[in-house]
Amino acid sequence: ARVDLLPAGQPALRSPLAASNHARLAMLQLAVADEARLGVDARELQRPGQTFTIDTLQSLRQEAGPKAPLIFLLGADAFSRLEQWQRWQLLTRTAHLLVLSRPGQTLSPPSHPPFLAQRVSEPPDLLRRPFGHWSALEITPLAISATDLRQRCRQGQSLRYLVPDAVWDYIQAQQLYRVTSLSQD
Repeated sequence: ARVDLLPAGQPALRSPLAASNHARLAMLQLAVADEARLGVDARELQRPGQTFTIDTLQSLRQEAGPKAPLIFLLGADAFSRLEQWQRWQLLTRTAHLLVLSRPGQTLSPPSHPPFLAQRVSEPPDLLRRPFGHWSALEITPLAISATDLRQRCRQGQSLRYLVPDAVWDYIQAQQLYRVTSLSQD
């Protein structure tokens, strides 16, 4: 299976993004360059105005066809705010949702009874149907967020070992997040 990363265009529920679309796309492409099963899908960056996940998923569904399993991965933090998303009830009518929980986070699903009934306990079961369900996957990632990484840059701290070297080099060269020249550690 292949996982495509979708950099957000202009999300309605988030503050203005700290780096340009061009820079964020370049960093993602650098990050996955050596990973054969990872790709980058830039469709949201190419869409004018605010972008909504449901529109992106409907576009992906149209490309994949009605019978192919389509799974949208999101973090537990985003999942806890799902009811604020545009047309959120349509998400599982288009794709499955796979919620990745971060360290110390508890899963807070929407209290909508039909949505709660769509949960499957084992993530691999999502591959048996094209859409209509959600599941959770506990992972042990670094206990650090993109916000933390940007803050470290602003404070003059290195991101070495926290992001791929090619991405760290790009951030420094482009002076993103107010980085000028930091030590390589």
